[in-house]
Amino acid sequence: MTTLSPGDAAFEGFRLTQEHPRVTLIWALFHLLVSFVTATALILLGGDVLMQSESAAEMSPAELAVFMREILPTYMILAPIGLVVMSVAAAAVYRLQLRPEEAAHSGHLRFGADEVRLIILTVIYYLMTIGGVLALSLLAAIAAGVASLAGQGAMATVGAAMMLFFAGLWLFVLVRLSLAPVLTFDQRRLVVFGSWSLTRGHFWRLLGTYALALVTILVVSLLAIVIFAALAGIITVAAGGGLDEVGEVFQPDFSSFGAYISAQTLLYLVFNAGLTAIFYPAVLTPQVVAYLTFLPATVEEQGVGSDDFV
Repeated sequence: MTTLSPGDAAFEGFRLTQEHPRVTLIWALFHLLVSFVTATALILLGGDVLMQSESAAEMSPAELAVFMREILPTYMILAPIGLVVMSVAAAAVYRLQLRPEEAAHSGHLRFGADEVRLIILTVIYYLMTIGGVLALSLLAAIAAGVASLAGQGAMATVGAAMMLFFAGLWLFVLVRLSLAPVLTFDQRRLVVFGSWSLTRGHFWRLLGTYALALVTILVVSLLAIVIFAALAGIITVAAGGGLDEVGEVFQPDFSSFGAYISAQTLLYLVFNAGLTAIFYPAVLTPQVVAYLTFLPATVEEQGVGSDDFV
């Protein structure tokens, strides 16, 4: 059986960006453009309302209801945009590794059938998650009700045990279905459950791979933020500002274009775009490595073709 190396798979995304600096630069420009579009949409659609979110915890129920009603249209517009952006960025990473000849001139960025299928897959998994949460919540409520007959202590114990069980179950299913986007992209058709058979017997190696990749991303993020904060502080002081203005970069003012646009904000947008261009491959490439590792072994063991994973 082919063995997945968690270390090699977890760091493959960083190696990918180093080997393709031109593509990484195009991805960074793409994410920078997305940041400008998103900021513009926030300012035009609900910048004033969005600024009130910081005090949402202090609102009365009536005020919170009004706030949610006012901000809902903004998120209803931004959510589809975010879904499209994520599908385009994910497909570009998959395309670079699985179909490097496609759309190479544009950094493998495009919007077509591949991206639409990834969007549909995401929506299906989102609806499945909601259904699963509702079903498990109902089971938890029934179990807690039955346990309450034996006293509050028994109910608390049963509640805690069920929470741990549900968390473990969610993690298990998430890992087992994690290769579905790669399968859907590579086979050019919607593959919802094919990942389940492909990842059979590989849960712990996949979990270790994803955990190592996540820890690496967090460490790199912290180091990058420290470096950026130091650089922003130097620029702010040199421009005659105070160090307290550096923190405002991470909480931009969307009430107007004048309040939003500043040298520090532009610097942060460039920094964030570059970081995002690196992190997308870091998150997604381990899936591709696992897919390319498991697929030949699974086909050989089961005697089926790749198109049989449905």
